[in-house]
Amino acid sequence: MDKKVIGANYILEVSWGCPSEKYPLNGLFQFDQAKALHNIGEKTVFLALDMRSFRRLRKWGYNRFEKAGIPVVVYNFPWGPFSPRLKYKAQDFSFKRAIRRIEKEFGTPRCIHVHCCQQVISVTDYCESRNIPYVVTEHITPLNEGDDIEKRKEKALKGARTVIAVSNALARDVKKNYGADSVVIPNIVDLSEFKYSDLRQRQQNSETQRTNTRTFEFLSAASANHGKGFDILVRAYAKLIAELEDNSTELSKENISNTKTHLTIMGDGPELPIIRNMASELGILDNITFTGSYVRKEFADNLSHSDCFVLPSRSETFGIVYIEALATGTPVIATKCGGPEDFVDDTNGILIPVDDVDALAEAMKGMVRDSMSTNRRFSGDHMKQVSESCKEKFSPEAVAKEVAGKLG
Repeated sequence: MDKKVIGANYILEVSWGCPSEKYPLNGLFQFDQAKALHNIGEKTVFLALDMRSFRRLRKWGYNRFEKAGIPVVVYNFPWGPFSPRLKYKAQDFSFKRAIRRIEKEFGTPRCIHVHCCQQVISVTDYCESRNIPYVVTEHITPLNEGDDIEKRKEKALKGARTVIAVSNALARDVKKNYGADSVVIPNIVDLSEFKYSDLRQRQQNSETQRTNTRTFEFLSAASANHGKGFDILVRAYAKLIAELEDNSTELSKENISNTKTHLTIMGDGPELPIIRNMASELGILDNITFTGSYVRKEFADNLSHSDCFVLPSRSETFGIVYIEALATGTPVIATKCGGPEDFVDDTNGILIPVDDVDALAEAMKGMVRDSMSTNRRFSGDHMKQVSESCKEKFSPEAVAKEVAGKLG
């Protein structure tokens, strides 16, 4: 796609990364939004200012290619453990180098859409000098990176045509930290892989009829870091197993004490070895499958035969994995940690406090109990309606039209 096709009437999307075969989650949500805007007819160029550690091996400097029909520029400046001040100097340099090449090929953008205040601070001077409006979509909870950087963020957010927050909780944080008002538009979620299926119900019926027992499948997926609460999940799951195996508990009177359970944890990260060791020490390692890293299709496939998605995060500005689960008709257990409160309620799941092992164990038990009830709260027909509603609300087309209205 050349300059004659794009012209100057295009939107420049600025992100911190672009998904690749090697790093499929890097900048994924941002590129999904660029793709959705492109698909509703908005001319779009995508720029990734990739400042990740030099441990993420990649080519330095300017790289140009196309992806899903969108011109993509990635400026890689592999970075080490240096101060935010030096990091943003490098980011400023990267943007200046990249935008010169972009202008030469595509002309001047009519509007710049920047994802996160960390990136927008490198864009504001350019926009002011050319009288180009910019819009910021904020995805990340505000992080104090020193007075000078925080003043730049505040100025950038207050100078934006519009600040979009992906959840009400994040909008409150942006207002509190930077005094900037924002509108709430949820993340675009590419749900093309996440389809409702009655496969889990057929499997449950078949297994119960054959053996008079069944296995209730829990699924969790995220990067294995402290913020995702996998330590809370493993401890709560151990409590659930202990109660199911104890014939003296109330469950033995409810005809669910014979129910077997299994937990699959998808995702890799720094805490994965710790979580594995914890499961081993609690004696439940045989009840858990760890898949390591994953991609969307694998997650969607696992959801199609899971009974419940559970992720007890300590903080989420949105929580795309919950939406992906709901799109398949899978009820969820989430925490009151920010984003999930906007879309998880008693019609599609259970919300619990952060860091509460007992509440999580009780919620997991409630999901098992509901699956055995003749008057199910999360019946197949009901969850099919949840799936349809979820896809309508969070579809790329619906959200892209909202965002495009702010871009002008």
